[in-house]
Amino acid sequence: MSLLTVNNVGVRFGGVVALDELTFAVEPGRICALIGPNGAGKTTLFNVLSRLYQSNSGTVTFDGHDLLATPAHRIVRLGLARTFQNVALFPALTVLENVLTGAQSLGHVGFARSMLRLGAAREERALRRRCLELLARLDLADLAHRPVGGLPFGTLKRIEFARALAAEPRLLMLDEPANGLTHSEVDELGATIRSIRDQFDLTILLVEHHMAMVMTISDHIVVLDFGRKIAEGVPAEIRNDPLVIEAYLGAPA
Repeated sequence: MSLLTVNNVGVRFGGVVALDELTFAVEPGRICALIGPNGAGKTTLFNVLSRLYQSNSGTVTFDGHDLLATPAHRIVRLGLARTFQNVALFPALTVLENVLTGAQSLGHVGFARSMLRLGAAREERALRRRCLELLARLDLADLAHRPVGGLPFGTLKRIEFARALAAEPRLLMLDEPANGLTHSEVDELGATIRSIRDQFDLTILLVEHHMAMVMTISDHIVVLDFGRKIAEGVPAEIRNDPLVIEAYLGAPA
């Protein structure tokens, strides 16, 4: 049974069709990649799933829930988390403090009890322990109390992963995680993505332009062009699909 099912989703901005009756499904435990040229609709879909955009048509089901009927502020509690194309951390805060912002959705102390400090301190200590354990599993423990500002770009990407994982998602959406990384960092990133999938029993939906990494780590690939799905399948099928070669990978000379 699919964890995520996108069925005939359409998004239009005035006369521009950003997504055109898009349909695909993501199986539990899989790494599914969305690829396509710039403007193909990949990030638009992420924004629909995150409830930042409204779709004009279609349905999205996540683990049996109608995702498009779920308020944006409940998405994290439902089990979805995402990263963004650009690093969006708080440079003045420490690594641990940044990761803790991702864990706040797990808190159960209400506003009134928090103001009175009734159980808030105990809950905060528990969240800090969880986040420190998470940093240790991602080899970031030695940076926990350092400010984020000034850390290497590849490290910042891993901190973003940690912050998203702090919300204990079942589906992790990664929006161009290799953007801005060196070749060696991209290789390390691919290994990291597979590792966190296995360690945290995750399903991953990945938007990425770095084809070598996509073909190496993905279990399933969906290809978009001008908002429409033109192909889907395992990496070997996508690599040899004539429509994909022409639209994205580059037609042979």
